[in-house]
Amino acid sequence: MIHGDAYPGNTLWDGDRAILGDWDEVAFGPRELDLINTHQGARFGRGLTERTAFSDAYGWDATRWSGYPTLRAMRDLHTLAAYIERGQTDPRAAAELRHRIRTLRDRDLAARWRAA
Repeated sequence: MIHGDAYPGNTLWDGDRAILGDWDEVAFGPRELDLINTHQGARFGRGLTERTAFSDAYGWDATRWSGYPTLRAMRDLHTLAAYIERGQTDPRAAAELRHRIRTLRDRDLAARWRAA
């Protein structure tokens, strides 16, 4: 079983106890579908040190898996969905969508993205 949208923004805290929230994409699937979110977070400023610490704590580095580039590209495309509709009425969302599409077309894996 996988969460489907496991990333730090879906972690709720009760003191020092972490609780994973937002279970609307739960499914059966490979662990890589959950692990990719942490590594795709480089687009939003999650540093290599943090991503490496995550992999070390988990006990497996998804970036070394042969399917990683494909899954990361799929996750990048997944993040466009919210901006496609919002971009029709929100100029900031439209600008961010254009930026993301441009960086995807340029295959710029180091480009930073922002939440709009």
